[in-house]
Amino acid sequence: MYMQNLILIRNIVVFSTLLLFPLSSSAVKSDASQPISIDADSVIFNKSAGTAVYQGNVSIKQGTLKIHAARIEINAPNNKIVNIIATGNPLTVEQRMDSGKLAKGRAKQMRYLVDKKRLILSGNALLSQGSDQFSSNYIEFSTLTGALKAGNKKNNKSRVHAVFHPTNKAK
Repeated sequence: MYMQNLILIRNIVVFSTLLLFPLSSSAVKSDASQPISIDADSVIFNKSAGTAVYQGNVSIKQGTLKIHAARIEINAPNNKIVNIIATGNPLTVEQRMDSGKLAKGRAKQMRYLVDKKRLILSGNALLSQGSDQFSSNYIEFSTLTGALKAGNKKNNKSRVHAVFHPTNKAK
């Protein structure tokens, strides 16, 4: 049971790291080999249902990666993770990149659909690295193809905002 719980926690860390991929720089490589620390007010594991739910001021740390959420739910029927859902008002994630820049993300909800390799951020979502930012009420990112979709097609009230600073200055 302890080993399965550790695997589930590691997958939460992988999910959170995926949030930072759209920002083009890779996370500090040594983070993956660091111990994982998780704190919450409560946790409920249901092995037969394949679920783990951390609730109340959830805090996960591995190396430079830090995640804070009100609730994190892992759905893994038959020991195969199907999705991971994190919620907060907002939930936050941050990690130091190899470039030295700090990457940050926030949203009211983050969902990672494992089989589809799709990360969905909703509710005042923001991704930033250094002074570059990308924000919308809805951001969907394919970790398989790198495709990013933002905004809301159902109503045109959702806007997308991006700020990128040039890295190569003209001489």
